[in-house]
Amino acid sequence: CSVMLKDGRACSRLLSSHWTKASKSSSTAPANACSGSAEWHFFHAGVLDCPPTPSCPSDRPNTRRPIHLPSVPSFLRDGRRFLSGKATSSHSAPNSDDPPAAHLAYKVKDIKDVSTLLLVARSAALSDYDDPKFWRHCSLVAQRLISVASPSELSQLLVAVADANVQDDELMYNIGDACVACSKNDLDTDTVARLLQAHAQLEFRNDRVVDRMKEALYEQMQESRATASGLAASYLHLAKLMQAGCTLRPSEDLLEAVVRMVSQHLSFFTVPQLSQVLEGHVLFGMRGDRQTAGLLTGIGSVFAKNAEELSAKDCAIAIKGFAKCRVHDEHLMNTVANRLRERGVREDLEPTQLSDSLYGFAKFTCQDTALLDLLSIEARRCLHLMDVATLSQVVASLAKAGVSSQVLTNRAASLIKRADDSWLDEATLPQLQVLNMAFGKLQVSDGPLFEACAASYLRRSGLEAVTLPTASTELLVNVIHAFAKVHHFHADLFSAINSVLIDRFDEVSMTDLVKYLHAISKVEHLPPPPLQQRILERLESDKLNTLGVFDLLKVATAVRRLGIRVPSLESHVSVVLPHENDSSAVGGGLGPGRRLKRGPKKRRQSARKRKW
Repeated sequence: CSVMLKDGRACSRLLSSHWTKASKSSSTAPANACSGSAEWHFFHAGVLDCPPTPSCPSDRPNTRRPIHLPSVPSFLRDGRRFLSGKATSSHSAPNSDDPPAAHLAYKVKDIKDVSTLLLVARSAALSDYDDPKFWRHCSLVAQRLISVASPSELSQLLVAVADANVQDDELMYNIGDACVACSKNDLDTDTVARLLQAHAQLEFRNDRVVDRMKEALYEQMQESRATASGLAASYLHLAKLMQAGCTLRPSEDLLEAVVRMVSQHLSFFTVPQLSQVLEGHVLFGMRGDRQTAGLLTGIGSVFAKNAEELSAKDCAIAIKGFAKCRVHDEHLMNTVANRLRERGVREDLEPTQLSDSLYGFAKFTCQDTALLDLLSIEARRCLHLMDVATLSQVVASLAKAGVSSQVLTNRAASLIKRADDSWLDEATLPQLQVLNMAFGKLQVSDGPLFEACAASYLRRSGLEAVTLPTASTELLVNVIHAFAKVHHFHADLFSAINSVLIDRFDEVSMTDLVKYLHAISKVEHLPPPPLQQRILERLESDKLNTLGVFDLLKVATAVRRLGIRVPSLESHVSVVLPHENDSSAVGGGLGPGRRLKRGPKKRRQSARKRKW
């Protein structure tokens, strides 16, 4: 014992205590064992792995014999954990003596009851078992047992199938029809939530089933039969179905009923359930409503009272939800910020949750620089796990908050430059534009970085939903604006965008035109003649009256740099800004590539001369 355990004396006391118990009583030994045998007491006490073999008749006198321990007893294999009260080695890693998993122990074809089938399906889903034949047999057995199964059991089976990511349309339709045909009393809120969860996870569209679940949920709220867990989960999965395009937006009566029910019974909901309601609110786009503001204020107070129960996921949902719904709650922000300052909670943030947290704090113009620096450090640690969408939101949020993390931006730029073209092409055009604008705001003047992004813009195939020819003119102008922020000019990209703007110039608003002129003047890029003609026609119209003073100055400076004369613009500037001279505001005959020559710098006078 002294060799196997570092604390030999503790093990000696343990053995002596078992020996004392063995010597005092022999009532637990079987009839064929020696009277007062200590081996049986060691076996019942868990010291020996196997019962001792009887080696003497019952009438033999009680003589003390040495105890024959096995080579390595089970409690000595991990003595530290045995003495500290933790699990012993027999409950640690599974070995060959452990029974097989349920989905490997049963033959699916021979299952004749729903409970066993549900056990097997859950076991396979937890083990990520993806054998198509196995799941096909499960589907056939489930459809055979539909008539004897309850809607609750069928919904649990569908959730197991959805967790395994198995798409079986026949099973989904048949179980859906069975649940639609059942009576109102057989459908509880939790069953409705599970059915909606399965359809949302698989993004399976079945309007008949989903509409029936909406009606059942509304009826149960009217009859006060809805549970907190079922109501929160149903609300969230309905929002996910709508987000995936698998159902239409629920009626306003249903949404208002959910908001009213949750607001009046906040004490019945746990923190994770309120997070589900808040996430559903974000997906439904609920904002600017008095009921929504009242509900979110109540949720914020519950989160503040139960701050220790907030997980990393709850913090991310809370701060993003309040930002998306445009409800400013300083108390909630402080609660989430204090929670995220804890290292254990902060390290549990997944990349998407980290980006959501940064988005929420940036939306509320958070001034807690220390917290934002801590979150940026976490972003650096999981940078390799982010896709382009998550990375763009992280960098854009930091840029909006005014936090410049040089290490993070450099690593993000290196990641983009070294990544394959397919990784960058997975992002949509809006996501890529947000990423470029964020780097532009942070003044990351990295030529290869913007060259890689420009190549991705030009590689977009016609199979994608949004390409350069089909993108909105506002997005195209923002792309040029992002490149111009760091004074980077890409001839092929700018030419492609100019050709699109020529064909769709009527869609360009006056605000976008001001932004476009201001951007191309920074890089001194002269648009093609057809586009110049369209711009002159727009500037000669009466739409100049809609511009503010600041926008008017930007346009005047841009056309001066580009060498374009606009008489109507000159007269309008002279009226609005009478003290501005023509040479400094408009005209001047300067073209691209020519700047005003400044005189030689005068030597700075000493402080004594400036004083007098």
